[in-house]
Amino acid sequence: MPAIRKSKRLGQHFLNSPHLLEFEADAAKIEGKDVIEIGGGDGRLTEKLLEKNPKRLTVIEKDSRWAHFLRERFGNKINLIEGDFLESGEDADVIVGNIPYYISSPIIFSIAKKKCKRSLLMVQLEFAERMVAKPKSSKYGRLSVTSQLLFHVKLLKKVSKGAFSPPPEVDSAIMLLEKKADSIDPWVEKIIMALFQHKNQMLSKALSHAGIIAKNLPRKRARELSPEEIVDIAESIRPAASLP
Repeated sequence: MPAIRKSKRLGQHFLNSPHLLEFEADAAKIEGKDVIEIGGGDGRLTEKLLEKNPKRLTVIEKDSRWAHFLRERFGNKINLIEGDFLESGEDADVIVGNIPYYISSPIIFSIAKKKCKRSLLMVQLEFAERMVAKPKSSKYGRLSVTSQLLFHVKLLKKVSKGAFSPPPEVDSAIMLLEKKADSIDPWVEKIIMALFQHKNQMLSKALSHAGIIAKNLPRKRARELSPEEIVDIAESIRPAASLP
């Protein structure tokens, strides 16, 4: 591999385990599909993805040093884009990536707006656990609700920090996201935000902090409700709610 220093600023931690790289490539189910890889780095996952016979593999790499290396290593086997995934208009059937943890949320909500039906991402373990958390659990919150409204989310495998070079400060997880919706209705999103800013308060009181007056709501807290129940609450108060 080239002597290119990994960038802490860009959150570059490369997965060392061939077994885990193979697991990711298999789990993504990309044969015959149009695929995007977010952040190709030195190409260790790229190589595994190519072995699965995608219809087309587009690798988006922000770091110009690694982009040059990928171009030299794979040539026309990949469609290389030097740039930021979040600023890219590229789309695909499947999106794969061991993504920088500091921009996990923007990447996931950007993916929801694309046509792709399946994404396989390596994220911080705590972030993954919040995404899949169930009502009444300590990790259940706004991220859980929004993620589960947009995707069928599944934590496939936990990955220790020692599996990376250099090791990050936290453990990781491989997540499978299968899209359910492109977006969340702005009114529903407003209700979710208001409720989870005060998730331990009763629904009516939590909403009142955002200037939303709603009567006859169940005597429950947001953390006790499923994403679908929260949507139902939002719809039930849409006509009568007083907006700030």
